[in-house]
Amino acid sequence: MIRAALVLAVALALGSPALAAPSAVKDTSFVDQTGARLLQQRVVIAAPPAAVWRALTDQAAYRQWVAPNSFIDLRVGGSIEVALSAAGKPGDPSNIKQEILGYVPQRLMVFRNLSVPPVPGGAVYPKLAIVLELNPAGEGTEVVLSQVGYGAGADFDALYGFFKQHNPEFLLNLKAFAERS
Repeated sequence: MIRAALVLAVALALGSPALAAPSAVKDTSFVDQTGARLLQQRVVIAAPPAAVWRALTDQAAYRQWVAPNSFIDLRVGGSIEVALSAAGKPGDPSNIKQEILGYVPQRLMVFRNLSVPPVPGGAVYPKLAIVLELNPAGEGTEVVLSQVGYGAGADFDALYGFFKQHNPEFLLNLKAFAERS
């Protein structure tokens, strides 16, 4: 169950063990003008935006660092889907599925969770929007992972705490993969 929860933190969140120090991830979370919490964490990756984008959107690459049974349909209205079972297929009800709401190649992806994941507070996860930004940073890429729309209440608090802890793992796994690819 913990592995499944970590796979989710991108789609999101597992992969091979992180190879970089957690201090590489900076937390820049804040409360927006509506009073909603925005969980935001960032990391600089020593790889160009094209390599990071490939790691996030190419099905074969994603399978190498997130989960072997991942399925990507890169288009508005498409999805990123992660099977929690070794025999998983696209569309299985136990899969974690994110709908792609929009993207700008090598710069931005916005998505929303469509399933209730097995994590604390998972029932409210579909109420959030997840934004991945790729910003040029010297010869590398700064990746900013933002989860927008955290409200008040025990479920939102539990989900916020879960992702505050596990999003850095996702970012560090992305960093490790992109830098060695």
